[in-house]
Amino acid sequence: MTRRFRWDRPLGDASVTVTRVVGDHELADSDRQRRYTLSADVDFGVVATDNCETEWENGTLWATVTDGAGLARVRLRTGDESAFVRLPGPDFDDRLDGSVDGNAGAARDVLSAFDSAVSILFACGPFLDVEGFVALADAVAGASDHASDAIHATRYDFVRTAATTDAGLRVDTDEEFEALVDGLDAVDAIGDVNVLDALADVTAVAHDSAGETRRFLDDLGYDLVLLAERDDGRFLAAYLAQVARTSGVPDAKQAAARRAANTDHADFEDAKAAAERADYWDRGAAWRDAVLPAASEAFPTFAYVLANALYWTGEVGRSDSRTDELLHEGAAAAAQTIDLEWVASHAKYERARAAAHRHRSKRNHALALANFEAAREVAESHSFLDAWEPTYSRAIVRSNQLSARSDHEAAIRVLDDALDDLREQGVPEDRFAEMRDHLVGQRHERRAIIADGDDDRLAHLEAALDRYEAVGFERSVARIQDKLDDVESGETESASESGGRTVDARPQPLRPAPDAGPSLADIPDLHDFLTEPDPTAVGSADPGVLPDERGDPPADDPGAPGRDSDPRYR
Repeated sequence: MTRRFRWDRPLGDASVTVTRVVGDHELADSDRQRRYTLSADVDFGVVATDNCETEWENGTLWATVTDGAGLARVRLRTGDESAFVRLPGPDFDDRLDGSVDGNAGAARDVLSAFDSAVSILFACGPFLDVEGFVALADAVAGASDHASDAIHATRYDFVRTAATTDAGLRVDTDEEFEALVDGLDAVDAIGDVNVLDALADVTAVAHDSAGETRRFLDDLGYDLVLLAERDDGRFLAAYLAQVARTSGVPDAKQAAARRAANTDHADFEDAKAAAERADYWDRGAAWRDAVLPAASEAFPTFAYVLANALYWTGEVGRSDSRTDELLHEGAAAAAQTIDLEWVASHAKYERARAAAHRHRSKRNHALALANFEAAREVAESHSFLDAWEPTYSRAIVRSNQLSARSDHEAAIRVLDDALDDLREQGVPEDRFAEMRDHLVGQRHERRAIIADGDDDRLAHLEAALDRYEAVGFERSVARIQDKLDDVESGETESASESGGRTVDARPQPLRPAPDAGPSLADIPDLHDFLTEPDPTAVGSADPGVLPDERGDPPADDPGAPGRDSDPRYR
């Protein structure tokens, strides 16, 4: 079962039930139809229709959608509230069924009818079950690189909104929540999705208090005690971070004490000593092990342990959800209560960078730039923080933003200025070499876009390829190799001939006309941060960071440079 034949949509404080009426009208060789009934426990009327006909019969609203109508809409009103309901027509239903069944051509057809892959999944979510939603996500992600990038960037948003809003697919139980997470995690083209990170993401975004989080978990059917013990136990850290940032660290201490009273745990001094000895990757787990023992210690001691536990859990988290940001906010709150400035400042710095990278992945350039700038400002205010990482990443995002506007010369100037700034900031030699190779590779790629002839274009692309290979950016290498193949086969125009951009003769992501179908603007109840990724962005598909920054630890220092030497960091 992947399709719903009956589903509910919100209508003010009530809901309207949509039922698909099956019959011979769906099977006709010509003039096929889809018929639906719409009913509610409150009086409602039709405000407007789009690509369908409606009529009342014995107090029930009937809607008929004919072949060729695509995804029809009916706008309803009750009192001062209004809402719309989407109704698939026969042709759209066929393509949707084909997509869910894994038909690549059908998925491309569905994608061509919408503004974006993201809006497809939200629009179709109400009349799909979890299995069907995951199948559609898999099919659409496979239809184009832009679609997979967009779904990758919003995969945790899909899970969160399914559990907290009526914007698209709705999940109401822990079984459905986990099925959705596991299903999306199995879609190779969009990256990993983890249940604990998804729950922490909901906590970070949708809840203003720990009480809301507890009620949410209870409503889904989760037991907070069992979640605290699940996998590596990091959800307890996320929950305590929520308590610390919303209610205060004293309340977090009380929550930890209640948990400690019913849990076997190590002696505090032993746990603290183990945490201080832990290497980089194990440090977060080791400090988490010390939190419950510390709950019976003096408040400054508990705050010190909690700050380290939250900070180090976030530092090695590498999650694309809001989990790391939540943990760093909690760490900063705990550190500030005891004037642990070193940890508080690092937490603020890393929180801003995590937010920046999240927005960068969605190509929300302005928000990414603002957060990188915030990270740089924090770094410049403290001698123990380095400003070069946000300087570097900000330049990548700003350059991509300018190239998306076809201002490639300005994008190149941003890259050149960043190189000058990084030279002045005294970046360690090996790290500077990595940054330089990425920035220079970006510069060559943009020079290729505005090159006058194929020889010049080839030279710049080959130079870019060398730079990307040097830093191991596989997606950028693949992108440049595709561009080289096109130039060598004569399948590109010059920038001047194509209005300032390279024309790629290979199959491209489908670009619908502005009026081709629903967009995110048509979908109510989304959190305001869920914005559409820019499908026309130009530049690096890689994150603007190197593996030793947000991936593998530095090869010569498992504890990260300069960190183990400072006791305030432990």
